[in-house]
Amino acid sequence: MKHLIHITEFVVVSNLENRIIDAGINKAENWWKNRHNHSKSQQISEMTSSPIVEKSGQLIIEILRTQDLHESRSSMLTTTSFKRPYVIIECNKQRFQTTQADSNSTNRNSYWTSGNGPFCFNISNLNMDYLTIWVQQQDRLRVIKGNESKMLGMCEINISQLIHQEQVWLPLRKDNRPAGQILLQIVFIPKEESSR
Repeated sequence: MKHLIHITEFVVVSNLENRIIDAGINKAENWWKNRHNHSKSQQISEMTSSPIVEKSGQLIIEILRTQDLHESRSSMLTTTSFKRPYVIIECNKQRFQTTQADSNSTNRNSYWTSGNGPFCFNISNLNMDYLTIWVQQQDRLRVIKGNESKMLGMCEINISQLIHQEQVWLPLRKDNRPAGQILLQIVFIPKEESSR
């Protein structure tokens, strides 16, 4: 008789557990279906509300100055012509390089009055094209090792974020840490205007 009571109790408990599990699974399924349908309709509404504009044209950039470049203390004390920074700027497989910073600027805060542009880049799609900037300096120790330059900082930015600005400070990073900033002067000429 005890065995029969235990078997009956086990059947009742397992039926109750199965109902609870089934209810939980049904709730999870409904939640997933609603979430999935909601995200699809949200994606569709986002796609219809913000059409992708594929503008092309020319981006003209001039390098004005850098600020707060992080350097070792010894290199900040002396700014020889060999150690003055220069900038490399690239977009759509087009690359340009400035001259070294002016002689009366410092490593930490460099500026250019000549050899800083304007650099002209052909842009094919504002939403897809990126601008990449490196700030480097020549280093005598690296020349001896065969690697002539040392990177002080870099940034990469989508062109669509630049076209409505005349001047912009862009943050530089090195080893995934802040490494200063660079000031650019920007002009974007859409293809319709540039072909006239």
